[in-house]
Amino acid sequence: MTGMMRTALAVTFAAAALYALQHTRPLYSDITSPIVSWGGMGEDVEASAFRLSLDRVRVARTLNVETFGKTKPYTSSGVWVVAEGKAEAKFETLSLISGEWLSRRGVRYILTDRIPATIEMMPGDVYQPGLPRPLLLVFEMPPEAVNGGTVVVARSKLMPLDDEIRIATDASEADIEPALTIRRNEEGQPWSILPQG
Repeated sequence: MTGMMRTALAVTFAAAALYALQHTRPLYSDITSPIVSWGGMGEDVEASAFRLSLDRVRVARTLNVETFGKTKPYTSSGVWVVAEGKAEAKFETLSLISGEWLSRRGVRYILTDRIPATIEMMPGDVYQPGLPRPLLLVFEMPPEAVNGGTVVVARSKLMPLDDEIRIATDASEADIEPALTIRRNEEGQPWSILPQG
């Protein structure tokens, strides 16, 4: 009888241990997820391969893009979010391809592809070690997704265990402007962002 109880106890213990291991082990997506560095607006946030800072986030209902003397308005059923900052590679030349806006509810909005490539913005820019470059990210989203959003930047969405920088923004739905104009510059800063008027 004692031997049977010991066997039953051992089997029960083994089953409980296996159940616990099965339900507490990390998923493959967790094991290979990016290595995240966090920061806030105006801070230099460093990952192992690059550093990033966001200086300003502006929100507008209409976005006017001025290139080569012509202005084209872009409207949206939501709002435009324009984030400006700087990025710099640390050790080797690299491109930053993946940019997303992560809302408080966990919804991700990718960079818009509606703005012409004549405006130098991410993705597509190449960053060199020791040479910080201006960074421009443009998103399109519903107004309620703006509040307390986070900008997420990485070299690629497809590289597991790579760097990812997340910067919490101070953007608010209450700060929506009627329109913004992005003007391409020939010298100095690659663009200017002007309010309506």
